[in-house]
Amino acid sequence: MKVVYIGFSQNATSVNAVYISGLRAVGVEVADFFSNRSYIVKYLDCARFYFQNRKNCNFVMVGVDCPELVFFMKIIIRKPIIWNALCSVYERLIVSRGLAGRKSPKAVYYWLVDYLAAKAAKIVMLESQNQIEYFKRVFKLNRYKAFRAWTGTNEKIFFYDPLVEKSKDFTIVFRGRLLPEAGGEYVVRAAKILESEGIQFLMLAFGQELPKIKSLIAELHPKNLQLIDSPLSEENLRMFMLQSHLSLGQLSNHERLQRTIPHKAYESLALKLPYLTARNPGILELLEEGKTCLACNPADAEDLAKKIKWAKDHPNEILEISERAHKFYQHNLSPEILSQHLLRVL
Repeated sequence: MKVVYIGFSQNATSVNAVYISGLRAVGVEVADFFSNRSYIVKYLDCARFYFQNRKNCNFVMVGVDCPELVFFMKIIIRKPIIWNALCSVYERLIVSRGLAGRKSPKAVYYWLVDYLAAKAAKIVMLESQNQIEYFKRVFKLNRYKAFRAWTGTNEKIFFYDPLVEKSKDFTIVFRGRLLPEAGGEYVVRAAKILESEGIQFLMLAFGQELPKIKSLIAELHPKNLQLIDSPLSEENLRMFMLQSHLSLGQLSNHERLQRTIPHKAYESLALKLPYLTARNPGILELLEEGKTCLACNPADAEDLAKKIKWAKDHPNEILEISERAHKFYQHNLSPEILSQHLLRVL
């Protein structure tokens, strides 16, 4: 079997990289190409690459954040198109980031491109069952096209290393983009609550709400919190996470958390790092509270602090949770296993 995998953006930690490596690992020939050029040129780049590699091609996969490319390719080729959507562009830019109002021309445009892509694709890969229900309701996705595709992680970057020693102090790591659903403010407030408990907080964070978080840190002055907002190498990010004792997920009470599962959840499982998340439907499709993760009330710094203190005081229980979560990852979420599940529906 041969796949032509195309898109506009690629990095080593994306869901695109996970499925490209996973498909190759199970014997599929993958010809992949990502154009970073502007406007119509990037569409022509992808079309040219497809026609250069179409011999013996069974289907075309279009990567994350490229709904326009899905229906563009549908117009010019006859091969079935698999859209590894993860989520909609409308949700990411309008619902999450608030780029424009929900009735604005921009919102209508992003809704339309997601709608057309859902119609054009043979299969739409989505991050959770709740995300599938959202696509069915908002973009009229045919239920027979929907496929729940766990995101996974790039195991060349995020892998467990028992030789890496934990930090001397009990350390909490919160990493990722500071979007409204991330709940970075609850991390800062929980750090202040636990300031005298011998618990250190490490925020490896950047993004839209960084000024807000910096302002809150300046206001509260938690002595046990370190913020690193500069870019980190993949190796440094992995080491910071491995040296920590507990990884924090998304913590707010935001609409998007009904459906989304962050990359850092998969990364934490792969690293055998205990994961503490707000109790939201999206993540609880994947993980089970008390068995493969810890959970707190959404948008509740006091409950978050209480769960962190419990984790510090119960090392044996936390170790058992991290062991179960890591085994769950190995048996269900490796790139090879995820790709095998995809191939069964093609």
